[in-house]
Amino acid sequence: MQLLKDNSIMKSKNIKAVIFSLIMLIGISISAQETVKVPLTDPSKPGFLKVKILNGGIRVKGSNTKEVIVKAILRSEKRRYGKRRKSNKKLEGLKRISNEGLDFSVKEFNNAIDIDSDRNGITDFEIEIPKNFSLKLSTYNSGEIYVENVNGHMDISNANGKITLKDISGAVIADALNRDITVNFKKVDPGIPMAFSSLNGDIDITFPKAMKADVKIKSERGEIYTDFDLKMKPAKSNFTKSENRDNGYRLKVEKWITGAINGGGQEIVFKNYNGDVIIRSN
Repeated sequence: MQLLKDNSIMKSKNIKAVIFSLIMLIGISISAQETVKVPLTDPSKPGFLKVKILNGGIRVKGSNTKEVIVKAILRSEKRRYGKRRKSNKKLEGLKRISNEGLDFSVKEFNNAIDIDSDRNGITDFEIEIPKNFSLKLSTYNSGEIYVENVNGHMDISNANGKITLKDISGAVIADALNRDITVNFKKVDPGIPMAFSSLNGDIDITFPKAMKADVKIKSERGEIYTDFDLKMKPAKSNFTKSENRDNGYRLKVEKWITGAINGGGQEIVFKNYNGDVIIRSN
C-alpha cells in the first residue's frame, strides 16, 4: 500500500511538472530573424545607408567588413501587442492564426543601401557596415537608434525613442521628439553645418576640444551647460508675426544664445523645449 501511495505521489508530481513545463513553453515567445549579406559595387569607396521603418530599433556598427550585413529580428506578437489587445465577443470561439513573419527589402546600387520595412509588427535591425559610410536613419515607434564607429554625414530621426551616436566622425543632423540625443564625436567635419533638436529629452553632445564653431542655442524649459570657453555674442531675437481672428496680429519673440567656440567656425544649432542642452569637450 505504501508503495502504491508513493507511486501515486510521484505520478502526481510528474504531471504537475509537465503542466508547469507546458505553461512555461506557452509563455516563451520566439522571434523570427534573418541575416542578409549585401556586396557593395565598390568596397574601396564610401557608401550610403538609408533605413526607414515604422516600428522598431536600428543599430549600426562600423567595422572592417567589405560588405553590408543586415540582421532583421522580428519581435514576438506577445511583446508587440501586450495588454493592448482586448477581447472581442464577435470573435469568441474562433482561433487567431499568427500573422508573424519578416517582411523587409534591401536594395544596393553604386554603394547605396536602402532598407525598408513598413509592416505592422516590430522589426529591429542590426547592421554592420564599413566605417566610411553616410547614414539616413529614421524610425517612429518602439525602438532606439544606436550608431557606433562610423565616419560620414548622418541624418538621424526618431520620434519616440532615444538616439545614441558613439565614437563617430563627420557631421550630424539629429532630432528626437520624445527622448534624449547623446553624441560622442571623435572628429568633426569642419565644413558642414550641424543641428540637434528635441522636444522632451536632453541633448548631450561631446566634441573634440579643438573644434571651431559658431553655436546657436535655445531651450524653452531646460538649462544650458558647457565646459567650452564660449565667447558670447550679443543676444538676438527672432520676431514672428502671424494673423489672428480679430484682424490683428500676434508677435512671437524667440531668444537664442549665440557664441563662438575656439574663434568660431561651422554653424551648430541646438534647439530644445523640455530638456537640457549639454555641450562637452573631450
